[in-house]
Amino acid sequence: MTKLKISHFQELYKSLKTPFPPINFLILGVLIGLENRWINLKAEQTVDMAIDKYMAEHDETVYKAVVEETEDGFTIGYYPEKEDE
Repeated sequence: MTKLKISHFQELYKSLKTPFPPINFLILGVLIGLENRWINLKAEQTVDMAIDKYMAEHDETVYKAVVEETEDGFTIGYYPEKEDE
């Protein structure tokens, strides 16, 4: 069992595997590094696309967050200003 998570990278490792264990170790290390970078880039892309979709469907109003200290730590919230005050 390899340390690769994605089947495409596992198949690539199997196709590049040699009879020399030190070379296999280097190939596996490179593939693990590439796979981790690919996973991170894919996750960033998915989040960015979700944010873009969300922002297209909602207004761009920005509210000021209020940080208040409480007995057991801090609380962060949004408290809209009352129009009648």
